[in-house]
Amino acid sequence: MPTPRAQRELYERYAGRLFRVAQRYLRQRADAEDAPVRGFQKAFEQLPRFEFRDEARLVSWLKTIVVNECLMQLRKRGSFALVPDTEATEVAVDEEALDRLSAEEIHELIRQLPDGYRTVFNLYAIEGYAHAEIAERLGISEGTSKSQLSKARQLLQRKIRQSHDEKEILSTPGGKTC
Repeated sequence: MPTPRAQRELYERYAGRLFRVAQRYLRQRADAEDAPVRGFQKAFEQLPRFEFRDEARLVSWLKTIVVNECLMQLRKRGSFALVPDTEATEVAVDEEALDRLSAEEIHELIRQLPDGYRTVFNLYAIEGYAHAEIAERLGISEGTSKSQLSKARQLLQRKIRQSHDEKEILSTPGGKTC
């Protein structure tokens, strides 16, 4: 078990990054703040069995623990709900619409997705899990994982388009300004 000082240094070095990971899964700030804390508690317990090779592997390991904490919290609350097919319809998004949004704006649009869509989207598109792994982690079929990802993308495309259209209105002469 690492010393309290070593634990604090490890926490201070990676907590911010892991908080941002948790924010991708959990909407409430307090929940996203708790996930890395619980994750570090588990990591410190498991640290004697962890084989350090490089920093990238350490970060990946910590991130996996925090993602698992987020998934457990979503399951525990019953907030991981799959959304019916009727919720999303395909909308084409041009590159210009995407280019006009900042990374923070895109992150916020992803956070607005329903829990099921957001979770599958994050696991697949951001964390790099295969559908078989997502299905196993979430207790769903691979087909459901693929379907939820497709619907998440469709809904995200619609949100990006809407955001782009709102910016267009605000930037035109005579458009509203905030």
